[in-house]
Amino acid sequence: MTADQLAVLCGRLADAADAVRTSPEIRARAESIADRVRGGAALGELADDFDELEELLLRAGHAAGLSPVRSYERLPGAGDGHRVLEVLACPGGTCSRFEAPGAVPVDCLVHGRPMAVTRLRS
Repeated sequence: MTADQLAVLCGRLADAADAVRTSPEIRARAESIADRVRGGAALGELADDFDELEELLLRAGHAAGLSPVRSYERLPGAGDGHRVLEVLACPGGTCSRFEAPGAVPVDCLVHGRPMAVTRLRS
């Protein structure tokens, strides 16, 4: 599940009000993970780091942790149910985070680059 955890982490890094950004201890662990991903670490090598970050979040009272199944947000811009033909995806191809394209560019704070436009296949 590390790719899913990386996607959640990337989204949480993008939120200035999130505990991943506001708690110094949690932020340090999150940035360490992002640095290792940028440095080419395989996701399998990061399992212990993700477990430690999850533990920090849970101990701080953030019950959602890094689990994508605990997030019930609707994809912004998904519209009225018609399929989205393009999404913004992880520019490094290392996680499953995606966002709806919009007027404002979306950055991946793990890789430090804009999210990549990816065409969906039917």
